[in-house]
Amino acid sequence: MRWLALLAGLLLAPLTAPTIARAHPHVLIDSHLIFLFEAGKIAGIQMGWKFDPVYSSTLVQDFDADKSGSLSPSELASIEKEAFRDTRQYQYFTHAQVDGRVVEWPEAANFQVLVHKDALLYAFRLNFPSPIDPRQSPLKVSTYEESFYIDIDIPNDAAVKLVGDGSQGCRAMMGPDKANPLLGGVAFPKKVEIRCD
Repeated sequence: MRWLALLAGLLLAPLTAPTIARAHPHVLIDSHLIFLFEAGKIAGIQMGWKFDPVYSSTLVQDFDADKSGSLSPSELASIEKEAFRDTRQYQYFTHAQVDGRVVEWPEAANFQVLVHKDALLYAFRLNFPSPIDPRQSPLKVSTYEESFYIDIDIPNDAAVKLVGDGSQGCRAMMGPDKANPLLGGVAFPKKVEIRCD
């Protein structure tokens, strides 16, 4: 699918935005979101997580059972089972609201793991329980882990895309999510709001 190629391009492209030093988090993730429109409504979000090199190396070492230096299909399946599925109880660290109502995500779909140079990448799709008409219902999405042990950042505007039938005339507005302070207000996650003409 075209959106998967688009996501791969987003995740693998060098980031030009300046990096802010962070002392507390132990895992750094760059999050990329592709909002998938179908017949004028948002059916889901194709998510991409790019892990920092240190954590990427740790994951590969932990799950490379045969110590071959690469991940086999069965080892990739183990990552999904043991390192990804549990994030569902935390809404996959992707907190969405429609008209102020919290979205409860069903199980993520199309999970994939990619390894590129020193980075490990997750790709997966989150489907809304019912398609969202952003022209009628305001949609807000924030990505964060509440303890800030994991710092999940949307690195720049280019990390958010709107694709598909009905995405024309819509745009993503990004800014700090002041409603969800982290570490007592020391940091704020980023939020994406979808607005349409």
